[in-house]
Amino acid sequence: MTNIYDKANEFERALRESEEYKASISASEALYADAEAKELYTEFVATQKKLMEGAQTGEQPSEEELKSFEEIQQKLMGNTKFLEFVQVQQKLQFLIEDLNKIMYKPLDELFEKYGNQ
Repeated sequence: MTNIYDKANEFERALRESEEYKASISASEALYADAEAKELYTEFVATQKKLMEGAQTGEQPSEEELKSFEEIQQKLMGNTKFLEFVQVQQKLQFLIEDLNKIMYKPLDELFEKYGNQ
């Protein structure tokens, strides 16, 4: 009998060995090694988090906050290390989405077969 947890661990190791994952590590290291890119990215993530937390509590961001966020975003989009980071992250995300479709296929089939009864 197949141990599903052994297969899941095997899957995890295979993902770590994939080109998409390795490229993601390289792009992350390059992003954080570049002082300007790291600072911009860190500021972007912090500002985005603050705006999202405010939205969850019903707080509307000020014009100044939105303008500041847009300026950071514009600077990031002009940074090649960030653009490379985004591209490889997207490829990794697409891979993971494809793998999720494969993993959920048995459940989808089950719900399709018995979900409407």
